[in-house]
Amino acid sequence: MKKTLCCLQPTYIPWIPFFERIYLSDIFVILDDVDFSKNSNHNRNLIRSNSNKLMLTVPIHQKSRQLIKDVKIDNSKNWKKKHWFSIKQNYQGLSFFKEIGNELETIYSKNWIYLSELNIEIIKLILRYLKINKEIFISSEIKVEGTANEKLINLCKYFKATRFIVKPGTDNYHPKILFKKNNIDFEFYSNKTRVYNQESKVFLPGLSIIDYIANNGNSLTIFEN
Repeated sequence: MKKTLCCLQPTYIPWIPFFERIYLSDIFVILDDVDFSKNSNHNRNLIRSNSNKLMLTVPIHQKSRQLIKDVKIDNSKNWKKKHWFSIKQNYQGLSFFKEIGNELETIYSKNWIYLSELNIEIIKLILRYLKINKEIFISSEIKVEGTANEKLINLCKYFKATRFIVKPGTDNYHPKILFKKNNIDFEFYSNKTRVYNQESKVFLPGLSIIDYIANNGNSLTIFEN
């Protein structure tokens, strides 16, 4: 039986394509032992605020270079209360928010030291809510050597996966020939804007999947269109 592997860095309250890739996979590896990227979705993402987008950013203790798993949250800032207030204020009136809101509130009430642990907790909550049942592994807990594509190929070999999910148009980052030499085929996900029901006259793309859930519940038809 062929296995498909998905490897993603732990981002903060991720958007729909993040979960689409997991949905298409058999095995999901959270890449927490790669470099943290400043000004990325590692520690920030977008929610709706009326007819606009609102960026929520988790403050961190910034160093010149560090792995995602080693990034510490700057808890001298009152970010948890502000983030939860913003999420609740903008979504509590929507049809399905209550179903996941209580568990989100519990997460925001905890004391988090490391960014990756916060992100992974939220990711796992959303996967449970959406009933996306995949094998989940954390790369720093697996003894797989290599960097960049070498590491991804070695992860495929470790899990005996013969297919690897990538975004279309990324051959410069993931040379297909390199994976093919190791008997690994690419599986592309659509990478198109997923239009879904939003209780607003103006559709805003690119928001955290919390927006989708608040409006549509745990329906997975969004990945099947």
